[in-house]
Amino acid sequence: MIVLQAKPLSALLPVRSAAMEAAAAAASPLSALLSRSPYSHLRSAPGFRLLALSLPLADELRAPSGTALLLPPRRFCVSARSSGDQIVARPSSEMRKNPFGGCDRGAGDEKLQSLRELFSRPDVGIDAYIIPSQDAHQSEFIAECFMRRAYISDFTGSAGTAVVTKENAALWTDGRYFLQAEKQLSRDWILMRSGNHGVPTTSEWLNDVLAPGCRIGIDPFLFSSNAAEELKEEISKKDHELVFLYDFNLIDEIWGESRPMPPINPTRVHDIKYAGVDVSSKLFSLRSELIEAGGSAIIISMLDEVAWLLNMRGNDVPNSPVFYSYLLVEMNRVKLFIDNTKITMEVKDHLTNAGVELRPYEGILPEIERYFK
Repeated sequence: MIVLQAKPLSALLPVRSAAMEAAAAAASPLSALLSRSPYSHLRSAPGFRLLALSLPLADELRAPSGTALLLPPRRFCVSARSSGDQIVARPSSEMRKNPFGGCDRGAGDEKLQSLRELFSRPDVGIDAYIIPSQDAHQSEFIAECFMRRAYISDFTGSAGTAVVTKENAALWTDGRYFLQAEKQLSRDWILMRSGNHGVPTTSEWLNDVLAPGCRIGIDPFLFSSNAAEELKEEISKKDHELVFLYDFNLIDEIWGESRPMPPINPTRVHDIKYAGVDVSSKLFSLRSELIEAGGSAIIISMLDEVAWLLNMRGNDVPNSPVFYSYLLVEMNRVKLFIDNTKITMEVKDHLTNAGVELRPYEGILPEIERYFK
């Protein structure tokens, strides 16, 4: 077993004169950088050392009392309060916000406060709420009115998950957005760098910060069935209950009148010379697959799949030729659930010729419930 111990530089280097020290400091880019940094006072602090360690190694290292270790390659400050403490890594963003530890959160985030007030409402009754990035169609790139995670957190990256409890708020995102999230998140948020060593998943974090037996709410339209089942299984380890809030989204509740309106851009026909196959032929192939699978109907919620199957295009999402809709394909009928204002006369004729009926976008849930009566 190898034991590492931080030692004073004087124990590792030969004694040098004051003139030699000054010359070395002047020639060292790192020393020059430290002299201009907000932590320059630490250079002369007893026990301050410069080490280049990987984070996994730093996690295992134990330091003598009062020793602070600065890890330049990973931009983490690692400290230990006593000889028995394990070293704890803190992100550089947290050090910049408050270099001397503690939480300087100011007056607090009003949106978070408004959201937490809803937790105790009789028709809600939850202890935590999960806000994913996706819309109800599991799209990564979405219309502004569905950017709920961006609204509550102010983080505008395309990928991420926000989790809010009565006491804490945390946001998970991947390495593409670490720097952006540092800049956009307020002091009320904890940045979880997904994929980094020691960073918990959302369910692991909830199991850690919540007392056993809490209620965790989600908008079920924003989760796939597999994702919801996996989350339910993970949080059940601490006897938590997953609560499906079908009738409303809590972010929409606090967003109120300032929430952008859903897009109503007109759709258009994708000409057969570009599509290659007409709608009737595509529906015939799909129904053949349904019969082979032993099914009688299929609900299509992915926007690009609806657009492809119906040879239609839209402009509801920037830089994506899709339109918000659901499609129900049965053996003898096809129903498109869409805002009728998006349907031009050309598109209506196109759908009529393909045997597609129009239904309101909000009518998809009652239609599904019909199958279970």
